[in-house]
Amino acid sequence: MKKRMTALLLVVCLIAAVLPTTVSAASTNQETIWNYLRAQGFSAAGVAGIMGNLEAESGYLPNNMEDTANQKSGFSDAQFTEGVDSGEITREEFISSDRFGVCTCNPTGSPTGQEYGYGLAQWTFTTRKAALYDFAKSRGVSIADLTMQLDFMIGEMSSSLKSYLKSATDVEDACVTFHNDYERSSATASMLTGRVNRAISVYNKYSGSTYVKPGTVHFPKVAVYTQGQFTDVSASEWYTGSVASAVEFGLMKGNSPSTFNPNGDVTIAEAITMAARIHSIYTTGGESFVQKSGQAWYQVYLDYAYQNGIISQSDYTCDVNQKITRAKFAAIFAKALPEKALVTKNTVADAKIPDVPMSATYAAAVYQLYRAGILSGSDEAGSFYPQNTIRRAEAAAVVSRMADSDNRVAVSLP
Repeated sequence: MKKRMTALLLVVCLIAAVLPTTVSAASTNQETIWNYLRAQGFSAAGVAGIMGNLEAESGYLPNNMEDTANQKSGFSDAQFTEGVDSGEITREEFISSDRFGVCTCNPTGSPTGQEYGYGLAQWTFTTRKAALYDFAKSRGVSIADLTMQLDFMIGEMSSSLKSYLKSATDVEDACVTFHNDYERSSATASMLTGRVNRAISVYNKYSGSTYVKPGTVHFPKVAVYTQGQFTDVSASEWYTGSVASAVEFGLMKGNSPSTFNPNGDVTIAEAITMAARIHSIYTTGGESFVQKSGQAWYQVYLDYAYQNGIISQSDYTCDVNQKITRAKFAAIFAKALPEKALVTKNTVADAKIPDVPMSATYAAAVYQLYRAGILSGSDEAGSFYPQNTIRRAEAAAVVSRMADSDNRVAVSLP
């Protein structure tokens, strides 16, 4: 009876040796890889970017053999790995082999046959697989050892890539950057999107927070806009959507219950009021300005803007009832949101805006808002007309883009 039990256990062990790694093992590996990479100093976004690629390549299974190589050879992942570890599959066959290979991915480096992917990152090129094989042997561990493969991956990364991944905050960019710099596969655009989605899922699972793309701004809607509520804003005007958004975000109101006055000029006080509301909503989630008795309607907004660095002393003490220039408007609104909420959307080279010299005091603000997709110019040349006044319709466009990054526009200057 004892001999029969021993034989049965041997059979079970042999069966287990050839079965593919289970889903639970993949899940365990996922957490192990996250912790390993975080311990290397990579940011949460950087780690997620790496892992989105590893999941697409191997499902976090370090013994993963390219599927088409499995099919061609008849070897399971476990059988192949055992063969490599035992020496039955030679170093040369591991590097490239007509028995297992499925592609000539590196035409100048395949002296013994076709290539095929293996491991966490599906290493394929002969030089990289030779280095992986030698690295495993130097460690005295299995070719499928998880820590060994992670150490090897880190060693292969360029110093610039490692530096970037340690400070990365954008999961999407980290995922694409790792792919282009390290993986260098032939992934299509849709495949890259799949990797990004995997990376975001990893980030949400392990980082302790839900991923929000840097620069993404979505203010809550606090009012309802009904088309036709302003008799001077028809459905066909270019600014109609912006007026609706500005009202819904609570950043602008009509100048009467039934009119918006889209062509009316904006005053300094009105501009500062809108900028203060934007800053408050972004930083606190809402705005609750309480006017003190006897003060001008705008004083609480001026005080807030001054205290929070949105305006300077000269803005605070000037006649705020005068019309604001477009230059001054840009200077104020560039400070209403932090830089991380004004990420670059457009490439606008210095000195490219025809009427905004780089020496102008307001140039930095104008260029920042063009690049963020907040401003777009007033003609085909992209002219800004800095000394002109700004109309309420134009102000509505600016504040709607500030409050919701989905409203920001593409800018291409000739």
